[in-house]
Amino acid sequence: MPTEQPKLDLSTFLLSSIHDMKNSLSMMASYLEDALAQTPTEAGEQANNTLARQKTAQALYEAQRVNNHLIQLLALYKIDQSFYPFDPTEQSLADLAREALARAMPLAESKGIQLDCECPENLFGWFDYDLVFGVIVQALLNAMNYTCNKVFLKAAPCEAGVLIQIEDDGPGYPEFLLDQGNALQRGICFETGSTGLGLYFADVVANLHQAGGRTGRIVLTNGGKPGDDQPVGRHLSGGCLSLFLP
Repeated sequence: MPTEQPKLDLSTFLLSSIHDMKNSLSMMASYLEDALAQTPTEAGEQANNTLARQKTAQALYEAQRVNNHLIQLLALYKIDQSFYPFDPTEQSLADLAREALARAMPLAESKGIQLDCECPENLFGWFDYDLVFGVIVQALLNAMNYTCNKVFLKAAPCEAGVLIQIEDDGPGYPEFLLDQGNALQRGICFETGSTGLGLYFADVVANLHQAGGRTGRIVLTNGGKPGDDQPVGRHLSGGCLSLFLP
């Protein structure tokens, strides 16, 4: 009789593979950051150096984007299986903003993008730091891919709790994204190749945060049009992702 083969635990295999790919991409992104730091940026640099720098910057963006998506997939799996250690605690929004900007700064500098921030030092909120940090970093990377030359990160108190928003001065979100509303109900766009994973992850993270009968949410807007309960005006004219946390 043939020996019975052990049953393959596919979920464990996939999780292990995603984790390995994530680690490799993190190392690749680190190498690309080092390469950009060593590439000449003087006004008189040759055209081939400029082209190499542009290609390296784009490769860094892609590596960081895919790495973040893998992290999001791991987090979504753990949330779906009810073993993610969701831990909302009181956190400094200023510290969150500084760490997120530090993560995005190498790419911003390599692409000549101006990163600005507005956040009071005494602003605090109750949220899971790692999850919200992942949403903000992904939004910054997305904004830097579509902006003309400016990205603005802002945190402020609002009636619902606290607001974190990321703006850019690019063409804004496509109409189909604005029309579809809640990211949890969006499908895949075969025309653009977008799976909507980043927005889906942001919506899941927002919905996990609940307090005082309120639930967190994200709002997408374009062209300086404020989202609901947005306490202050827009700074840039492109797309804006607003994350409301109770």
